[in-house]
Amino acid sequence: MIRRIYLYLVLFSTLMMSIGGCVGIFMSLSDIIVPNGVIQDYASYRDMRIAQSVKVPPGEPAPPVPDEATIRADYERLVVDKMQQARRRGLNGLIKSLGWIVIPLPIFLWYSRKLKDDKGSSAGASA
Repeated sequence: MIRRIYLYLVLFSTLMMSIGGCVGIFMSLSDIIVPNGVIQDYASYRDMRIAQSVKVPPGEPAPPVPDEATIRADYERLVVDKMQQARRRGLNGLIKSLGWIVIPLPIFLWYSRKLKDDKGSSAGASA
C-alpha cells in the first residue's frame, strides 16, 4: 500500500516537472521566434541623448550635440542588440526547459513500468 502511494507520488512529481518543461519550451520558442521589442521609442531615445549632451557640470566644456543620423544609427543598433539579447535569453530558456523534460522523463517511465509490474503481481496474488 505504502509502496504504491510512493510510486504514484513519484509519477505525479515527475509528470508535473515534464509538463512544466514543455510549457517552458513553448515560452522559450515564442521568445526566439518573436522576441520582445525595445520599450523606448525613438523620440524619447533622441530626447534622452540630446539631454545627456546638454547636461554638463559647470566648468567643463560641453560635448558636441550628436546629429540626427548618429542618434538614429545608435537607436537602430540598440534595437538590434535588444532583439539579439532576447533571442539568446529564449535559447537559454529552451535549453533549461529541455533539462526539465530530459531528466524526469526516464524516471517517470521507469516508475510507471514498476507500477505496472506491481499491479500485475498484486492481481496475480489476489487470484
